[in-house]
Amino acid sequence: MARFRGDDTAPTERVFELFLEGEPVGERVRPAILRSWRRCRSAGLDPEKLDFSEPVEVDFDSVLVRAARPVFERLRPAIADADVTMVLLDEQARMLLRYESDPQLARVLDRTHALPGVGYAEESLGTTAGGTPLLEKRMIHVSGFEHLARCVQPFSATGVPILDPLTGHARGVVTIACLYGRAHPAMDVLARQAAEAIERRLLEQSTARERALFEAFLRAGDVPSLLPSRKAGPLLADLGRADRLLLEERAAELIAHGQRAAVEVPLSRGRVATLRSLPRTGTVGVVGVVAQVRIQDGPWEPLAEVAVPPAPALLPGPPATPRTALDAAAARAAAAVAVGGAPAGGEREASTRTGPGPDPGPDQGLFLLGEPGVGRIAASARKRLRLLCDAALSIGRTLDVVRTAEELTEATVPFADLVTVDLDDCVVRGEESCPTAGSLDLRRVAALGVHGSVSPVAVGEPVHYIASSPQARCLSDQQALLWRGPDIAGASGGPSSGTGFSSGIAVPLLAHGMAMGLVTFTRTASSGPFEDEDAWLAEELARRTALCLDNARRFTRERAMVRALRRSLLPWNLPEQNAVEAAHCYMPARSGTSGDWYDVIPLSGARVALVVGEQCGRGPHSTAAMGRLRTTVGNFSALDMPPGDILGYLDDLVRGLDRESAGRAAQAGGEADGGTDAGADDGVTGTTCVYAVYDPASQRCTIASAGHPAPALVRPDGAVEFLEVPAGEPLGRGGPVFETAEVDLPEGSTIVLYTKGLIGEHAPPGQGGDRERLRRALTGAGRTAEQTCSALLDALPSGRMPGEFTVLAARTRALPRHCVAEWEVPPDPAAVGRIRDEVARRLAEWNLEELTFSAELIFSELVTNAIRYGSEPLGARLLLDRSLICEVSDAGETAPRPRRAADTDEGGRGLYLVAQLAERWGTRYTRRGKIIWAELPLGDGGCEPGAVPRPG
Repeated sequence: MARFRGDDTAPTERVFELFLEGEPVGERVRPAILRSWRRCRSAGLDPEKLDFSEPVEVDFDSVLVRAARPVFERLRPAIADADVTMVLLDEQARMLLRYESDPQLARVLDRTHALPGVGYAEESLGTTAGGTPLLEKRMIHVSGFEHLARCVQPFSATGVPILDPLTGHARGVVTIACLYGRAHPAMDVLARQAAEAIERRLLEQSTARERALFEAFLRAGDVPSLLPSRKAGPLLADLGRADRLLLEERAAELIAHGQRAAVEVPLSRGRVATLRSLPRTGTVGVVGVVAQVRIQDGPWEPLAEVAVPPAPALLPGPPATPRTALDAAAARAAAAVAVGGAPAGGEREASTRTGPGPDPGPDQGLFLLGEPGVGRIAASARKRLRLLCDAALSIGRTLDVVRTAEELTEATVPFADLVTVDLDDCVVRGEESCPTAGSLDLRRVAALGVHGSVSPVAVGEPVHYIASSPQARCLSDQQALLWRGPDIAGASGGPSSGTGFSSGIAVPLLAHGMAMGLVTFTRTASSGPFEDEDAWLAEELARRTALCLDNARRFTRERAMVRALRRSLLPWNLPEQNAVEAAHCYMPARSGTSGDWYDVIPLSGARVALVVGEQCGRGPHSTAAMGRLRTTVGNFSALDMPPGDILGYLDDLVRGLDRESAGRAAQAGGEADGGTDAGADDGVTGTTCVYAVYDPASQRCTIASAGHPAPALVRPDGAVEFLEVPAGEPLGRGGPVFETAEVDLPEGSTIVLYTKGLIGEHAPPGQGGDRERLRRALTGAGRTAEQTCSALLDALPSGRMPGEFTVLAARTRALPRHCVAEWEVPPDPAAVGRIRDEVARRLAEWNLEELTFSAELIFSELVTNAIRYGSEPLGARLLLDRSLICEVSDAGETAPRPRRAADTDEGGRGLYLVAQLAERWGTRYTRRGKIIWAELPLGDGGCEPGAVPRPG
């Protein structure tokens, strides 16, 4: 005989012993079996001491037995040729029926005391195919050493729970068992078919009384057809679907109470309906409840008081092939009877009945009827469904971990009196959670209660659960745990005894096999204890919330990674220079991170470049593109290019980046199914940038813009104006040449560069509320750059934060006149000696005699080259800033290049000597030619602002 597939994957005795020793065996044991083992270990069960208990007296004529016996009789031929036994257990896992065809197997079962009345509950016999399916509420196969008790390890068995079609309660278990190693491949199919057939028979019995109740009203012939008068209001048929559903819900609630009551229900278009419930009694008491409805002020139609016959006995029906799923229509018919007086699927009986009285139409006084218990089940199920729908709409609306946990508590407080959510610190920070539930570092992130219920641990505080607490066991077993009773104190995080809490549910928050924390639902005695269905609902709520929390955790982690990347690509500290006093501020976006960047770049001649750019798009691709653009700007700035030329080169770079991005998108689209653009990067066309160069010697600022908002200028007297800078096209669009503007800045002026997030998307210059707010915030004299940034942040509107923005404020300084020495150079080689004497004299005035030799040699070489190869006019300048700057200018456009002179060459060593003596040297072009410059270090960090040496 073929072996059952579960036998091949059953753990060996060594795996079982490893589990008993506390070793991890998760990968070698199926999850359902491992959960059962953990439950048994938490209950303190000793495998060596487990054995069958003495049989107890059971009811062999119960509803379950009467429903199952015909099914077992019909399936007896199916097991005639198989060495298996078919067993029925009740809701306490006690054996009720046992069928087998192999006498040898029957003798083995008798010797092991597998007799009717013997219990197979998990709390007494450990993991079995009888008690474990009751707790798991799903089909479970248990083989060999998967059993905890030695007495049942020789068997292989499949158990399928029998679930009540109306309530979902486990009414019993169908178990197919055989000796280990001799299992039949169809054992699980046979057990499932038997359980489903029994469930259908239970459903037939549950609906029999409701059908009898309805037919009794029809036979009475006293149910008048309601064709209301004009004063009675609209017909029921005129009601919309929403109104009918609302009436059904309220009617089900009335039926659930099983008493005479009435309630008004507001409908659409200002109408009002009145519902009343009328209990119907029989020989055994209340057997049904009728719900009547009237619209507006219509009259109540009388209903006959009729005798309701008892429900028909459940008789064995004709043989039927076991079905693979429950009939959903029958389940709905059992929960409620259709509007208009006929049960779902029962319109045929209503239209073909015989008896006196008119045939009831669609708009009758009989609106809904049912048994009180069934109505209570329908109302309870409807409330749970509504809670799930509301939770699905309200949980996970943001990508914030803490807010998602708070949304869970807000959505479930009507379901529980106190809801607490404890998460691992790693989840809150957006990191990967710890691999094992026992190592979680829990912290309370949300708590909400009603009726004065207060969490013993404040939100934000750490939570510690002892090993025996329900919360710790729920995390260890990774499944929901329902408990009842006043003593539910588990640790500092759980409600203590004496707080009035009578039951609770602890559910782990699991996503993709990772434990992120847990949620605890607790109720007071006045709210009633939790039921099994509540545990299912709590599991579903926790499962959906865990996915939302995992999405929020991943978003938090990715946002932190993007922000870390952004910080690494931006300057950590502004460079030291004397031209301006600079400060910056940055306001991040609520979601995502764009590519705003800024930079302060020291240039030759004591000048400084101020740059602010805004990369279009968000996410890591935008941030990476921002880093490339900022690096490019720094490289071009080192070449001393004019601002307009630098923006032109950036425009070419952006177009190249977009072509590269389009190529990657096309390649990814070709590899993806259907040719989609999966993996495409965000384009960078549309990036804006403003580039300004300030010269402290001339106090002049040169600005060029590529579609960027105009800079703001704060005069020394506090007046604010927005500079009129030609706004070219954004980068990447290939517009005309970028124009530049020049503006003189008195010492103490503050130039403010910013991105459009500070003033809105399309605010024109000088207009718009945000532009005026910016003007008012900047107005003020004597502010430092830091104070200017603080004033902008303080002026942000409360309750309406603008988008992400970056601000760079620079307060200008002027280079003192006594620190600048300029000379005109005639095109005569004899002028070289005169320039050298002037340089030596000025250095003596500045007390820098130690630099005289190097400065004289540099000026000798640079002036000689200008006279020999340059064009008139010629000039020389010496600047004292953080370094000693030597400059020689001419009208030529040919830049000198150093070369390696041979031993026999008489010249060609001048620029080599300049490079050896100077810290830096280079060439920059101006409108009138070029300037060759070289810098000599002053030592000890140079000369600070305000500490420039005065003439001796």
